[in-house]
Amino acid sequence: MKFSYAKSVALKPQKERRLSTFLIALGVAAGFFVPYMLISEGYFTFYGDFNVQQIPFYQMCHAAVRDGNFGWNWNTDLGVNFIGSYSFYLLGSPFFWLTIPFPNSFVPYLMGPLLVLKFALSALTGYMFIRRFTRTPAAAQLGGLLYAFSGFSIYNIFFNHFHEAIIMFPLLLLGLELLITENRRGIFMIAVCFSALANYFFFFGMVVFTIIYFLVRLFSGAVKVRFSRFMVIAFEAVLGVTLAAVLLIPSFYAIIDNSRVSNVLLGWGAITYGKEQIYLNIIQCFFFPPDLPARPVFFPGAEVKWSSLGGWLPLFSMVGVFTWFIEKRKSWIKRVLGISIFMALVPILNSAFYAFNTSYYARWFYMPILIMSLATVMLTEDTTVDWGAGFRWTVGVTAAFALTIGFFPQKDSEGKLIFGLYSQSEDGMYIARFWISVLIAAIGLTVVGLLLRMIKQNRTAFFRIATVCVCIITLIYANVFVAMGRTHSYEVKDVMIDSLIEGDVNLGDGEDFRIDVYSGVDNTGMYLGYPCINAFHSVVPASIMEFYEFIGVERSVGSRPSTDIAAIRPLLSVKYLLN
Repeated sequence: MKFSYAKSVALKPQKERRLSTFLIALGVAAGFFVPYMLISEGYFTFYGDFNVQQIPFYQMCHAAVRDGNFGWNWNTDLGVNFIGSYSFYLLGSPFFWLTIPFPNSFVPYLMGPLLVLKFALSALTGYMFIRRFTRTPAAAQLGGLLYAFSGFSIYNIFFNHFHEAIIMFPLLLLGLELLITENRRGIFMIAVCFSALANYFFFFGMVVFTIIYFLVRLFSGAVKVRFSRFMVIAFEAVLGVTLAAVLLIPSFYAIIDNSRVSNVLLGWGAITYGKEQIYLNIIQCFFFPPDLPARPVFFPGAEVKWSSLGGWLPLFSMVGVFTWFIEKRKSWIKRVLGISIFMALVPILNSAFYAFNTSYYARWFYMPILIMSLATVMLTEDTTVDWGAGFRWTVGVTAAFALTIGFFPQKDSEGKLIFGLYSQSEDGMYIARFWISVLIAAIGLTVVGLLLRMIKQNRTAFFRIATVCVCIITLIYANVFVAMGRTHSYEVKDVMIDSLIEGDVNLGDGEDFRIDVYSGVDNTGMYLGYPCINAFHSVVPASIMEFYEFIGVERSVGSRPSTDIAAIRPLLSVKYLLN
C-alpha cells in the first residue's frame, strides 16, 4: 500500500504557486499603497521617519551615485563618509540600485512602487522556505502571505529599509536547509552575502537566529549533519561574509565609535525591563494589528515608540501557534518558538539580536514570525489536529487585553476618574484607533472559527477561502494603518510636495556654505540639495558627536543646535576645508 500511494503521488505532481503567490501579494500591497499615491500626485508619503529620512536619503544618495561621488558627502550633517553612513540605510539594497537608471526627480515617485515590490517578494521568499515543509503548494502560499503581511511588516512601512531583511531571511534559512539536507552548495553562501550587504544591523540578528535554528534542528534529531558537512556550512558562511566586506568594512569603521554601539546592558537592566508595560506590550502585539510607530495606543507607558513591536498574523492571530504548542509537544518548531519567547522577555537576550544595544528593539520579530507562519499552515494539512483549545486560548487572551485596556478605571491628569487604559487624546482619535484594532482582531478570529469548521470536510475550499480572507483583512488593516499614520504627517500638498519634494531654491553657484533650517522639517537641506547644519541621521562620524558634546549641544540621532548658543549657527554655516 505504501508503494502504490507513493507512486500515485508521483504521477500527479502539484503545480507550484511561486508566481501566483508573488502576484497575489503584489495586488494586495498595491491595494494599500496605490490609493494614497493617487491622492498625493503620484507620491507615497507617510509620516515621521519615512518622510524625513527615507525619501530624502533615497534622492540624495541617488544623485551622489549618479555623479560618482562615493567618498565624502557634504550634504549630510557636517560631512560624512558616504559608504559608511548609508550602507545601513540603502547602499546594499538592490531596490535602491533599481532607481539608478531613472532621473533624480523621478526617485520620490518610486518609493511606493518599490514598497509594493518588497511586499510581493517577501511573500515569495516566505513561500519558498515554507514549501520545504508543506505537502501542498496551497498551504505554502497561505504561509507566505501570512509572513509578508504580518503586523511586523505593516508596522515597518515607517522604516522603508527594514523590508530588505524580511525578504532575505527566508532565503538564508532555505539556503541552510538545502545545504544540510541535499548538499546543494553555494546557495547558502549567496544568501549570507546578500543578507550582510542589505543591512549589517539586521544581519547580526539573522546570524544569531540562524545558529539557534540550526542547533535546535540538529539536537531535536530533525536533521543529521556530519562533520564534513558542518565544515562546508562554516566555509560558506565565512565566504559569504568575506564577499560582503566591501560594505561591512567601511560600515564597521563608521559605527565602531558610536556611543549607541559601545553601551551594553548591565545589572538588573540586563535581566528585567524597567517598565512593566513592556512585557504586556510584547505579548499584545501578537494578538492585535500593530500600533503606529511613535503613537502607541495600547501601552503608552512602555515607552518603546520606535521599537517595531508588531507580530500579528492577519486573520489567524495566535490560533496556529497555541494549537501547535498544545498538539505538537515534541517538535523543533515548538523549541525554536519557545526559545524566541524566552529571549524576547529577557533584555540581554533580546538585545543579542541587535548587537547588544541598550535601546529596546523588537526588530528581529520577523524571524519567529516566519516560523509562526510555518507552524500555522503545517497544521492545516494535518487531519488529526484539534484546533479547539488553541482557538479558545487565543480568543481568551484577545478578550482579556481588549476588556482590560478598554474599560479598566484610572485617573486622568486632572484627577478625574475615567475608564480605559489606552492613550488619551482630546479629539478622540486614540480611542477610535484602539477599538478599530480590537474590531479587526475580533473579525479575524470570527472568520477563523468559521473556517476551521470546514477544514476537514473540504481542504481545497478551505485554502482558497482562507487565502482570500487573509488578503481582505490585510487590505482593511493596512489601509487603516496607513491612513491613521498620514494624519500625523506634515501637510501633504503644501509642505511635503510643494515645499520639499518639488521644492526649488536657487542660492547661486557657491559651494562653501551650508544652509540653516530652524524649527523646520528635518533634512530639508537634502530635499533642496544643499548642505545643512540641521540633520536627522543616526550613522554619522564619531567626530560629529564629539564636537557637539564639546560645545555643550546634545546630539543623539539628530543635529539640531538651539539658539541658546548664539554663535554656533553662523559658525557651522560655513564648510571648512582642510588643505
